[in-house]
Amino acid sequence: MSDVHERRRAAPSRTARSVRRQWISFVGGVTALVLCIGFFFAGPLVLSSYDRSHRESSTCTVESVDGISGRTSNRGVGGASALVRVQTKECGALDIREGVTTRNVDAKAAELTEGETYVFSVGAGSLRIEGLLGFFRQEPPIYDFRPAA
Repeated sequence: MSDVHERRRAAPSRTARSVRRQWISFVGGVTALVLCIGFFFAGPLVLSSYDRSHRESSTCTVESVDGISGRTSNRGVGGASALVRVQTKECGALDIREGVTTRNVDAKAAELTEGETYVFSVGAGSLRIEGLLGFFRQEPPIYDFRPAA
């Protein structure tokens, strides 16, 4: 009889293994959920905050400027959004979002001239993950610009 008792102590029962697997599955699921929430909700906020305080100057020649306005579901329930998309030779596509509204989008776009070279103040974090932003149809933000000397 003592031999049977020792075997039971040495190897966990099927119930104990089942509970352990369920616990590991639960912890794994919660971890995945937290990572997804962090990536899709906290990530953009952290990136935006980082970009506002860490900027890089880039000298780029403007190929095209488009004022884009419309409705989107990612700004509340069908909120209005507007931005100016700037396509450049050296820097790729960049967006002006700050201060751009559906009313002034065309005037903001008219501040840039195609074929001219500008020095853009761009969010450094967004420049570093530009490929990932492109997957989500986002471009690095322009915070300020001036004609290149």
